[in-house]
Amino acid sequence: MTAAPARILATGCYSVSGSGDGQGVEILSWTPPQPGQPSGEAGSAEVLARAELADPSFVLWHPSGALLYAVTETSPTRVVALRLGAEARSLEAVGELELKGSGGCHLAFGPDADTLLVAEYGSGHVESVRLDAEGIPVEVVDVIDHHDFAEGREAHPHQIVLLPGTALIAVPDLGLDRVVVYRQGTGGHLDMEGEIAFRSGTGPRHLAADHESYELHIAAERSGEIVTALRRRAEEDSGAGQWAPSVQETPAWSAASAVAGSEQGEMPNPVSHIALSEDEHLVLLANRGPSTLAAFDRGGQTPQRVSEIEVGAHPRHLAILGDDILVAAQEAGRIDQIRWTGRELAVAGAPIPSASVSCIAPRPTARPVPAAAPGRN
Repeated sequence: MTAAPARILATGCYSVSGSGDGQGVEILSWTPPQPGQPSGEAGSAEVLARAELADPSFVLWHPSGALLYAVTETSPTRVVALRLGAEARSLEAVGELELKGSGGCHLAFGPDADTLLVAEYGSGHVESVRLDAEGIPVEVVDVIDHHDFAEGREAHPHQIVLLPGTALIAVPDLGLDRVVVYRQGTGGHLDMEGEIAFRSGTGPRHLAADHESYELHIAAERSGEIVTALRRRAEEDSGAGQWAPSVQETPAWSAASAVAGSEQGEMPNPVSHIALSEDEHLVLLANRGPSTLAAFDRGGQTPQRVSEIEVGAHPRHLAILGDDILVAAQEAGRIDQIRWTGRELAVAGAPIPSASVSCIAPRPTARPVPAAAPGRN
């Protein structure tokens, strides 16, 4: 059997200059585990390059794979652009921008890809950053303070998600018990379009949307649940009798169901990252209470837990590459190698050491080409 080719991964690690014992940003060459190989020997990773940054909480590749962006969980927040050298053996900072807020925790490209959008958990801001022609961050063009509509609560935006099949941006805010929905306008400015409200104490942290954003699955940190919000169908407004999303419409979602993230005991379970498998059949959830990864089947009205497996302490982030799932176990200082076998989650290889790892980002293998979203029956 031919071994799978190595993949380039970027990791963000809380640093010795901040609140962890990691090295900042690392570039790894990861060889996927080969099916049938003993789990203790399967899979390997080599550190190719490092860049010392203070507490890079999240990293994001440019679609070309030539640049990597890191956001720092510092005061103030910084966005740093890093260029990968030949054979991924070097990593050079080529641009840095200081933002208005603090405690940056996530970033994503805006809909036009000429901007980066940044969530700042610490200060409660969402910021829009303009990129120049080379992809270097050069200017803050908009700052939204979630405290402006917090009604006395402490705002904590935690993630930026572009909703497929729409031109909208979703920002889960753990402190407000809402997902705030934006549209990006001229010059990168953000306009609030609506919100999805949850019961008090839910704490929406991260969100995973299907390819048409009909279903949104939300990791609720404070309640330890997956909350599923459903998008209203077109026929409810038009009587057309079919699902017909439009990038110009402002759709509405409402919470429809909730299911516990773990079946292991009654302990508090501050869930973290949530993601869909590549075929969208599974919802994958990191449980920081019992330190497990759980898989849920999306086939019914409510996601049904079908497998749960122990991983390293404080699993914070997932990277999905086919049937392989890499889990950033922050407090264990390691990356767990897990595989979906078609029936259950299983250990695929020995954990990869990675001190205070906060996130994992596979390098793009090719520039993505948008595809039309199929209709939902």
